[in-house]
Amino acid sequence: MQKSAAATQTGTDVLVRHLGPSSFSTIHQQMLELQRELGSPAVAATAQCRDTLILFEPSPVITLGSSASSCDVLAENSFLQEQGIEIVKVDRGGEATYHGPGQLLAYPVFTLGAQQRDLHSLLRCLENAVIETLDHWGIEGQRDPDHTGVWVAKHKIASIGLSVRRWVTGHGLSLSISGDLSPFQWIIPCGIQDCPVTSMEKELGSPPDSRQVETILTQQILNQFGRTIPR
Repeated sequence: MQKSAAATQTGTDVLVRHLGPSSFSTIHQQMLELQRELGSPAVAATAQCRDTLILFEPSPVITLGSSASSCDVLAENSFLQEQGIEIVKVDRGGEATYHGPGQLLAYPVFTLGAQQRDLHSLLRCLENAVIETLDHWGIEGQRDPDHTGVWVAKHKIASIGLSVRRWVTGHGLSLSISGDLSPFQWIIPCGIQDCPVTSMEKELGSPPDSRQVETILTQQILNQFGRTIPR
């Protein structure tokens, strides 16, 4: 198993929330509120909130990171509205990406210890978690030295973007399990021109059990970050 020592913190208990199909905007707001609370010394001292891994299947949305521009969205707003796709500005790094049914989003909202405060190492941990998950289905996930994320051959299968506020992480990763990939044609994904995308369903010829994918990805993220679920 690949693991980045700089991003591990042994023995920290985490609350895991499996939310299923959910409104992206609603869960995004909940994530921001939890990140803010965990970063507040007054709240953290009361132990009223705790490190949490949030997993859900999002409603259709195009998210625009801090490096995105209007040129990254190729389709007209009216067309996207007809397709039921929101456009939301978010406080992660990176450019534009699409999320929707068939994807699994994982948001680790974790307080970082002193030995974990390396953003590059944290990104590699999320990439490792996806690569190890894909390996369970015999799919060879790879890194691209020029772009964050996970690829199968030259096709992107997972997008990764983090924010860190007061040494608490937010956002995380999206893994394409199944579903319609055509909305990626309506943006410049992650600022990459002519970026082909894929999904586990496309690579396998049939969709895997999404619950099993979620279970394995959850454990891989916990392993990479040195977290545990309390018994």
